[in-house]
Amino acid sequence: MIVFKTFFKVLGSYKTPVIINLAVVIGVITLLANTGNHSNASYYDVSQGIVVEDEDGSEVSKALISYLASLNEVKTEQYTDDQITDMLYYTSISNYIRIPKGFGEAFLADNEKASTLLECKKNEEITKGYSVESEMDGYLNLLAGYMAGGFNVGDAADLAAKSMQDKSAVSMAAEVKTDDEKIFTVFQFLPYGILSILLAAVLPVILRFGSEKLGKRSAVSSMPGVKRQMFITLAVIIVTMAIEAILIALASVLAGEAFTERWWLIALNYSVLSFSAVMLAVALSNFRLKPESASGISNVIGLSFCFLGGAFVPMEVLGDAAKSIGRFFPTYWHSEALIAIKNGGGLPEISKCLLIMILFGIMVMGVGLMAGKYFEKKS
Repeated sequence: MIVFKTFFKVLGSYKTPVIINLAVVIGVITLLANTGNHSNASYYDVSQGIVVEDEDGSEVSKALISYLASLNEVKTEQYTDDQITDMLYYTSISNYIRIPKGFGEAFLADNEKASTLLECKKNEEITKGYSVESEMDGYLNLLAGYMAGGFNVGDAADLAAKSMQDKSAVSMAAEVKTDDEKIFTVFQFLPYGILSILLAAVLPVILRFGSEKLGKRSAVSSMPGVKRQMFITLAVIIVTMAIEAILIALASVLAGEAFTERWWLIALNYSVLSFSAVMLAVALSNFRLKPESASGISNVIGLSFCFLGGAFVPMEVLGDAAKSIGRFFPTYWHSEALIAIKNGGGLPEISKCLLIMILFGIMVMGVGLMAGKYFEKKS
């Protein structure tokens, strides 16, 4: 029991690293909850600046200009060629369209041939120029079709405009956040939270119990090494459960979801990962590392585990080589389980991931115990 009490007494001197790392994690998941979630988008029509020079003045050319003006900002002022070139280059406009004299008559005779008479220039570096041409070609084809069906130019123009209401030239007007995705975005990052706090703040406390000086004292004490290790592990588990509860509660509040069927699966997945992290931290204490090295260990292990395990970037972004290495880390299987839950999977679908994370923890704990026994005999 003295080991258990001493652990928390020493942990009290590491309050600052715990608070700092916890604050960083809370800040990041708060940011992710507000800006990092997947979204659907609502759209509105793009207003594109175009210059139209109408030399024809026919009913057909006026109908075309009226349609283009309903979608774009049409400028009908007179400009020189140099001015047009500059406006296109500096993206003040996306298109220049000149309707030559006789276009209307030619369109009534043969609309396909008449379309070749139009002089069109566009800024080829932006997509707006192509969309305006698409709008114009689509409208003229519909206009010709309605006129071939017996409608006059005015009626055909109205019908063609209505048929073109489903337009492709759109721009994002607002982002509609889907709360369903928030919980996955937030929990994807949480592995870094538990790893950074355990390795940077709790590991130094554990390392003090694994120092050579304390190891020699423990070797001649009446408390067996296994029992001492058990008390240390129990203390770390209690600390981890407290940290885990804080992070899960905050993540659930930010995501706006708790106690649903998938929430329990996500929480279970994160709890199993936390178990693996506890086993990893306790195993490291058997290697007689110095407490001052905890910060470096935290950076190397925490960042590599989280980057290659899909906590920082989506799994689909990682290359095959990175995924092959990441499969050795519990964070990889935490991310795989999250993906399965997101796709509607239940406990059977994530059981493999949970089992691998548990086996990882048992494996590293076994390696740590063997290393501790070796150093104890050496002492």
